[in-house]
Amino acid sequence: MKHQWTADMRRFCSVFVLLITAVSVSSAQAVELNLRVGETVTFPTVVRSNGGLTYSGSTIGDVSGGQFTPLPSEQYRGRVQWDSSTGLFSITGLKMEDSGRYRVKNDANLDTVYQLTVFTNVSSPLLTLTHDKYPCTLLCTVDRGTQVTLSLYREGEGERYVNYPPVNAPHHLPQTVDRSGTYTCEAKNSVSQRTTSITVGDHCTEGSTGPNAGLIAGLVLLVLACVGVLVGVITYLYR
Repeated sequence: MKHQWTADMRRFCSVFVLLITAVSVSSAQAVELNLRVGETVTFPTVVRSNGGLTYSGSTIGDVSGGQFTPLPSEQYRGRVQWDSSTGLFSITGLKMEDSGRYRVKNDANLDTVYQLTVFTNVSSPLLTLTHDKYPCTLLCTVDRGTQVTLSLYREGEGERYVNYPPVNAPHHLPQTVDRSGTYTCEAKNSVSQRTTSITVGDHCTEGSTGPNAGLIAGLVLLVLACVGVLVGVITYLYR
């Protein structure tokens, strides 16, 4: 009787462990993989004899008895590979449309989920002064890139003006500035980062009357002086 009870407990524990394992695998978060267009992604789950690679529920690569068979797929034709020495699946020549959710099933029939995002590098941002009188306006623009974050900051300061969430280019970030100095526009994503800077003059600061203020003030004073002299002469002549 005791032996039967022990056997039952062992079976119960085995089933319990399998259930816990299944729940853990199914609820595990996807492993994020970020690569550039044209690169090769290698999924780090080892498959020695039997397993497979699926994309959005469709099998695109199968290993059975240590033999690899790429499944017919127009999107992945000639690009899905399996290395028998390492046991790793890979996809070469990545394209933007390859982004998505992949599953690798190993020899133990357990799945590992991967979230692949294929990026294009960001282009150098363009930073222009679109309004050059107080308060001035800067415009930061990027023409190319996937999931780009644009930010604008003044040299020597930690505060940044940032667009959020990241977006695909083209995109722009306008910002009003009221102080002189060097401003930098930064465009970045998970695989690349570029910056461009511009120097803003004193005409963008509060209280500035523009670069010709001294000349204008001098002309006004000169006109007033001439008027004063003319009035004095006329008054003298008519006495």
